Amino acid sequence: MNTRVVLVGAGHAHLHLLKNVTSLIRLGADVTIVAQDDFWYSGMATAMLAGLVSPHEDHVDIARLVAGTGAVLCRGTMIGLDKDTREVLLDDGKRLAFDLLSLNLGSRPPPLPAQGQVVYSVKPVRSLVELRRRIEQAWQSRINGVLRVAIVGGGVTGVEVAANLRALADLHRQQMQICIYNRSEPLKQLPHGAAAALLRHLRRSGIEVRWPVSITMAGASSVHFDDGTSDDCDVVINATGLVPPDLTRRLGLPTCGDGALVVDEYLRSAGDASIFAAGDCAALGGFSLPRVGVYAVRQAPVLLANLCATLSDTPLTEFVPQRRFLSIIGLGHTSALMQRGPLWFKGPPALWLKRWIDHRFVEDHRT
Repeated sequence: MNTRVVLVGAGHAHLHLLKNVTSLIRLGADVTIVAQDDFWYSGMATAMLAGLVSPHEDHVDIARLVAGTGAVLCRGTMIGLDKDTREVLLDDGKRLAFDLLSLNLGSRPPPLPAQGQVVYSVKPVRSLVELRRRIEQAWQSRINGVLRVAIVGGGVTGVEVAANLRALADLHRQQMQICIYNRSEPLKQLPHGAAAALLRHLRRSGIEVRWPVSITMAGASSVHFDDGTSDDCDVVINATGLVPPDLTRRLGLPTCGDGALVVDEYLRSAGDASIFAAGDCAALGGFSLPRVGVYAVRQAPVLLANLCATLSDTPLTEFVPQRRFLSIIGLGHTSALMQRGPLWFKGPPALWLKRWIDHRFVEDHRT
């Protein structure tokens, strides 16, 4: 009997597995992929929001990627795990038996309290696709005057979303009022000079940044603060940071403080050596890595190697996270800021490099 391998999620780590799924099948695996949606590349999401690329360019059709390989794609959402029967539980009532399980469940911002307001989150990426469509439809209908956007969260993601929304408005020659709200000083994780350069860029773009301020509720046409005041807005975007989905706490596997699944140096669950996890939902040795795609991309070949090693009963490969990585923050149609450790640079060449990296990544995983 073949070994039943179930892959849950179509994020950065599993995309590499899907491209190389025949490596598992040749070793006697029956592979099933569980994913409600296709792969959306977070690295290109804000460029899509700015109108630099189309939603199609930011997207990989996983059914097409695995067509003809022998792998089975199951469209659904995992809601639980039966460790006694070794089955994945799906939202439609199906139960998928497994011998080896790999979880690439991603992450999302913690939910904002909302009443009568649709809150768009920076993840999943499809939420930003829907946001762009809503904004463009509002402009086409010409019902509204100035579109007022509230971005909750003044980290790198919130700043990048704000800059690219301004670029989208400029592209359509429309007016947009954008304000970023943050609990504390924004961009504290960046070198001081890089943070100052980004804040100058926002000011020149007419984007307001307010801090310290805490939002208690997103209402139908306003955001409300803990001091009892409020600001009017039409659109609310949640960029308050990333945490694993609530599902991770319901699996009966060891988790760390924020709910990430604890894995060892081989990306195996600390509670079950036949269950692997990678990407934003995993915490290496109990410590969560920064939730950026580069770590999931680096984990991907190690994850594939260790699934293959488990199938063939050969030694496993250790994942060693890099201490520093290149980060490029897209700022619309003309500029970007790239940073690695204490070094940073802002200008058009950074945007050219980002476009080249992003397009190469997506195209490399389409076939």
